[in-house]
Amino acid sequence: MRIPIRLLVLVTLIVPMPVQGQSAQRLSVQGSGALLFGSRLESAFEGKTRLGYEAQVRYTASRLSVGAGYQRSTVYSFVADDVEFSAALSLGFLEPRYVVAAGDRAAAYLAGRLGYGTLTCSEACNASDGYVTYGGGGGLLVLLSGRSALDIGAQYFSSKDTFASGYLLLLLGLSVGL
Repeated sequence: MRIPIRLLVLVTLIVPMPVQGQSAQRLSVQGSGALLFGSRLESAFEGKTRLGYEAQVRYTASRLSVGAGYQRSTVYSFVADDVEFSAALSLGFLEPRYVVAAGDRAAAYLAGRLGYGTLTCSEACNASDGYVTYGGGGGLLVLLSGRSALDIGAQYFSSKDTFASGYLLLLLGLSVGL
């Protein structure tokens, strides 16, 4: 009897399996530093690579985990008439992850992200009251100990606001199981 490949893939995706590259604890917290690259330039603003951060709480169920968190990153900054103007993304998000490959000390994952937030400005600007962000990416979790892992990731996301809408986010974080 021949078993179809699709059935094997489906069983692999649904059957819970221990993943050594992730924390062995169901609940973890993570903090990350971020580099944010604007992918589009608006005529009135100078898009630059900026630093940011994010924090999240993550629930892990084998290969699938879901995180909820907060992200803040400066996306624009310029000086005009001796006044410095800056704008920062400030948003809450949900991030499901799925581990696609795992070894004893590392795991590769794919992630999606859906968020809602605002553009916070140093001076009055035409930012919307709130907007939706969405995107996806991937990364590598490197096990440091039974309770901690290094998270190296990247993702591209877009937002529905009045400014440039495409961003590349590079993350370096530490996850600690509770």
